Amino acid sequence: MPATAAKQRHGFSRWWLATLLVGAGALVLCGCGHQDRQIELELWIADFNESTRDLLDKQIIPRFESAHPGVKVNTQYINWSHLDEKLTISFAGGVAPDIFQVGAEYVGGLAYRGMAQPLDDYVARWGAKDDYFAASWNTCVYQGHVYGLPYLSAPRVLLYRRDLLRAAGLSRPPDTWEELAEAAQRMTLRRGPVTVMAGMNLPVSWQIFVEFLWENGGEIFSPDGRRSRLNSPEAIEALQFYVDLYHKYQVCPTSGMPQIGGSIPVFASKKAAMEITNQFGIYNVSKYAPELLPQVGVAPTPKRKQRVISVYTDWLAMSPQSQHKELAWELMAFLMEPDNLAAYNATLFFIPPRRSAVAAARFMRGNSQLQEFVSLMERYGRSLPAIPEWFEIRTGLQSAVSAAIYQTKSPAQALADYSRQLDELLAERVEQR
Repeated sequence: MPATAAKQRHGFSRWWLATLLVGAGALVLCGCGHQDRQIELELWIADFNESTRDLLDKQIIPRFESAHPGVKVNTQYINWSHLDEKLTISFAGGVAPDIFQVGAEYVGGLAYRGMAQPLDDYVARWGAKDDYFAASWNTCVYQGHVYGLPYLSAPRVLLYRRDLLRAAGLSRPPDTWEELAEAAQRMTLRRGPVTVMAGMNLPVSWQIFVEFLWENGGEIFSPDGRRSRLNSPEAIEALQFYVDLYHKYQVCPTSGMPQIGGSIPVFASKKAAMEITNQFGIYNVSKYAPELLPQVGVAPTPKRKQRVISVYTDWLAMSPQSQHKELAWELMAFLMEPDNLAAYNATLFFIPPRRSAVAAARFMRGNSQLQEFVSLMERYGRSLPAIPEWFEIRTGLQSAVSAAIYQTKSPAQALADYSRQLDELLAERVEQR
């Protein structure tokens, strides 16, 4: 996920803007006497690899340019670690890209700061909204207005080993928290202090906690987004269960577990019976242990009070500074055409956020595991609530979760401490209004 927003570098912003103004003046002088001027659109992509670049640079963008004579699309591939800083600088200098890709936590902050163009009118004319999965679409909505189009999605589900489940005497994957703990205990194997097979593999992550929180009927914020709800009984119980998987049930070790090859993920290295993850769990098994793939089952995350599948979606926004908004929208809509969207997601092994793109995605056809991801996302998917302070929130929430799991604080104390900080953070926005 993208890094938190960097502090604006004012000196660099002024230098960058001055450079652009000088360059613009030179272009005007050189262009005297020419009536036809090429229109340029700036597109920033943050989720990419070599295959993505080949697809966009050699196929999709040339087709768009061919259909729009006189239009040139300049595509920049920006690392997540630099995206926030570059966006800050470009907006401060008045030279923001026409279209840019951002992550699941961005919509509230961009909308609140006026850094994303509302797209309601474009979307209404387009008529394709209902083709998107609700959880993916909601990632781009803030206070009832649409600020972007979903470009890729990653739902979190339970992956499990069918063979180990049967060996443990279980006929189906766990459906509740209690069953999850019991199944993980049965499938955990230790030799002395070393865990040979972990019943459950989980990262220490605020995102896992949020999924447990939702499953327990809890919320991060009050309905109006002005107060923390992290000190509720539901939140404390959710974090306590997360901690118990490590310490009470001892099915999810934080240390003492042998690794294979260093970089091979635990589940793909055949050292865990279950894990909560996105579709990359399937990708990793197919890459590192393809013989294991038929034994990997996909199930909804075990519930407490309700079923929830958290969905993280990256999306495309249009800058309010764009001088060519109609063309920018046409490019966004072109990128979202089912075949183009499916091909883009195929380069990265993400789930297309649009139903027709799923149908067009050859890498998903006949793959029952990926189809189960889609089914669960459609039935139970939920995106993060849109709030401007997400970057500060996720940092503080991660610290609270880590303090509880590593036992420097109790779950109740960790959440109470952070809940007070969160209330102060949310109050700052209310006061600014």
